[in-house]
Amino acid sequence: MLNDLERKRAEKILAGLLAPRHSPHVKSGGVVRYRIVRQSIEVFSERPAYDNPAEMIEIPIAKLRYVRITGVWQLFWSRANGSWDRYSPKPDAGELSELVAEVWSDPYFCFWG
Repeated sequence: MLNDLERKRAEKILAGLLAPRHSPHVKSGGVVRYRIVRQSIEVFSERPAYDNPAEMIEIPIAKLRYVRITGVWQLFWSRANGSWDRYSPKPDAGELSELVAEVWSDPYFCFWG
């Protein structure tokens, strides 16, 4: 599990991912959120379902996992079938901020489409 210090640091770094991805005039109806589960951070978009606007659905964006024994963060992307694969262009980094920057820039269109 992430300790309190690691959690606070991660939340500060993740704040950049929560900014809108589109121009303000585009009404996507969704927001980017994250949840911390043990030593992983799941980033997802939450938006109303197309066929039932009262229902909220989650669309996975990225998963970041901290491996404490090596002190390395690993980056995963969600395939269309729902499985998580290591992001091979930059599978890991010593700093969470490096992988968050990779997710934000998304040079291979794996995270934001």
